[in-house]
Amino acid sequence: MSLATLLLYSDDQIPARQTISDAIDLLRSQSNSLNIIRASQLDTPGGFLRNDTINQIDGADPIILDITRLNFNIIFEFGYALSKGKRVLLVLNRSVQGDIREISEIGLFDSMGYKEYENSKELASLVEDTENIKPLRQPSNKIDKSAPIYVLDTFHKTDASIRIISRIKKSRIRFRSFDPSEQPRLSAYEAIDEIQKSVAVVVNLLSKNSADHIRNNFRGAFLSGLAYGFEKISLLLQEGEEPIPPEYRDIVKVYNQPKDVDKYINSLAPQVMDALQSAASELILKRPQQLIERLDLGAPAAENEMDTLFQYYVDTDESNQTLSGNARLVVGRKGSGKTALFLRIREQTRKIKKNIVLDLKPEGHQLKRLKQLVLDLLQEAVKEHVSTAFWEYLLLLEICHKLLQNDRTLHTRDQKLYSLYGNLAKIYGEDNFDEDVDFSERMYQLVQKISNEFQTKYGEEKVHYLRTNEVTQLIYKHDIPKLRSILSEYLQQKNQVWILFDNIDKGWPTRGVTVTDTTILKALLEATRKLERYFTKKDFEFNTVVFVRNDVFELLVEESSDRGKESKVSLDWTDRDLLKEFLRRRIVNNVFSGDMSFEDAWNQICVTHIKGEATAELLIERSLMRPRNLLTIVNYAKSYAINLRRQRISEEDLLKALATYSADMGNEIGLEVRDVFPDNEDILYYFIDAPRLFSLRELKEYIKHSGIKTEEQQIIEILLWFGFLGVSRKQECENKSIYIYDVFYDMKKLKQLAKGLRDDSITMCINPAFWPFLEI
Repeated sequence: MSLATLLLYSDDQIPARQTISDAIDLLRSQSNSLNIIRASQLDTPGGFLRNDTINQIDGADPIILDITRLNFNIIFEFGYALSKGKRVLLVLNRSVQGDIREISEIGLFDSMGYKEYENSKELASLVEDTENIKPLRQPSNKIDKSAPIYVLDTFHKTDASIRIISRIKKSRIRFRSFDPSEQPRLSAYEAIDEIQKSVAVVVNLLSKNSADHIRNNFRGAFLSGLAYGFEKISLLLQEGEEPIPPEYRDIVKVYNQPKDVDKYINSLAPQVMDALQSAASELILKRPQQLIERLDLGAPAAENEMDTLFQYYVDTDESNQTLSGNARLVVGRKGSGKTALFLRIREQTRKIKKNIVLDLKPEGHQLKRLKQLVLDLLQEAVKEHVSTAFWEYLLLLEICHKLLQNDRTLHTRDQKLYSLYGNLAKIYGEDNFDEDVDFSERMYQLVQKISNEFQTKYGEEKVHYLRTNEVTQLIYKHDIPKLRSILSEYLQQKNQVWILFDNIDKGWPTRGVTVTDTTILKALLEATRKLERYFTKKDFEFNTVVFVRNDVFELLVEESSDRGKESKVSLDWTDRDLLKEFLRRRIVNNVFSGDMSFEDAWNQICVTHIKGEATAELLIERSLMRPRNLLTIVNYAKSYAINLRRQRISEEDLLKALATYSADMGNEIGLEVRDVFPDNEDILYYFIDAPRLFSLRELKEYIKHSGIKTEEQQIIEILLWFGFLGVSRKQECENKSIYIYDVFYDMKKLKQLAKGLRDDSITMCINPAFWPFLEI
């Protein structure tokens, strides 16, 4: 007996109800044997349990989902249907004002593809064509035992989201995550792969009062649907009483205070360990057959491939210089590999047991509080003094914490350490820090203490000057000379100290960094320099590496009187051959011989040319010379190839991948622009259908017609900076497009090539990476 066709749509899609009803009547009139069921879905998260839609999905194939209007249940059911191997057709009524913006921003739907209709006849025709749809090819169900939990992080790092991550870290179970502040769109293929590899999934649903709650909760709905269908352990947390009503508390855990999440995470950990133990004894029933299916290129986010990164990491002169202690600053754009190098140095330095390695990654949330509650109320001359004292104190405490944590057992067996450990524990314990939290929360506790002390002493008035003893009283709660002395004596039993500091600029808008932001960074560098000088005099090796974006570094240099003082390496990629090596190592890692050339390996997995152009060169160019982007494009293409049962990536797969990636980049840059110019998030949309080349005068007209009030020059500069715009120049009888990465990320040079953006006749161009997004 053939299964029913199930058509699901949002209950608030009132204008389209009649169209859907007429389409079903038309189909039934054409075939008496057609069994088609329709079901409207209320915008009530959890309603899928009440109206028994899950059973309807189980008994149907294909499933047709109308995504014109989105809600939690529709998206949950989309994930559930895919997890059950159902043939799924997504349709959208273009005659109705629907949720096109959300569809583009989330990434789940357009990465899968959807069909449009505007009347009942067109919808009926789409339903008839479902016979040609194939279910998605499921990836291998091999569990990632090294990181079995998958977490949906929030865009804004609130106290609750930080607490969730902190408690999972405390359980000593590694996790992988999707962080929308790093990667704004989540593709359906990536989500399926990640959930399949997981034992447990943690989703934090936000209240309707939270910024970004719609995108967050829609992603959460999809991941929850997948987890439900794949029978994974699911922890759905909800901030406050909305959006899920009280009758569904059995599936969603409500918290009102950040600390409320502790009990839920605490109960999750043993469940995960039990599931891992059970999985160890199970056979993997489904193994990939095709070479393309066996190909594992790794994750675009280095945090999600910590255990495998060492297998294919490309060591460069920059990474070697950093590992040798010759660079205090690592500079690079988002997606250039800063986090990968951070993990690489951590892994290499930890191999020596006597090394003390602090891997510090604060959230911008805490630094924002420090700025708002303290630094913004101080004069410039005082800010840097207070900030330096804060960082020095925090880092000294973190070294103490790491030593006490590492030697908790060792000191009981080592007579030399025993008394030293006791002295260190005594002085560290004077501040009563909660040891049951990670660095982010310890830093938050310190910021709160300083803020409370400041408010009590000085209130809201502007403080013109703080004497040294006043800064000491405000920041320090220990006898600092004594603390340094005890640490110095203790560290004689160790080899080296490495402080790796990342994320200090997380949340700082690109090319919108404030003077206070750079003050915080300068103070961190000065504090680490003071510590290095002190411990070097005690004949102890002390290394610091701070990872920052290159726009932040440029501003730091501009505002520093002693330019060039900090040793730095740049990770911005300009060598295409190096990017090929980056990709080659990942390709050969698990399916080919390690010494296979790039050309041979690439030819095995992908067509070599598309429209006469070498595909590898094309993808590198479209990636804006960033390894994360390159990996994202190839992973998209691989997913399309697998789902269409191809033996290698075809031209069609590449074109689809480039279109999906283009949408990712368009949305990402829109968010970056919003951070600097809050009212200008939609600026890229005004370039839809624009020509590929235009004069500076025409560019200014585009900006003028968009209604943007920000100065034209600022907008143009930020679009040049991101590689969205370039300068077209005549070279050897042809036009050559020059983008920021073609001039080694030298913005001054690029502006000079554009004649300082003063000559309206110069020719500008839009980067081909954005053509699909703009329908050019």
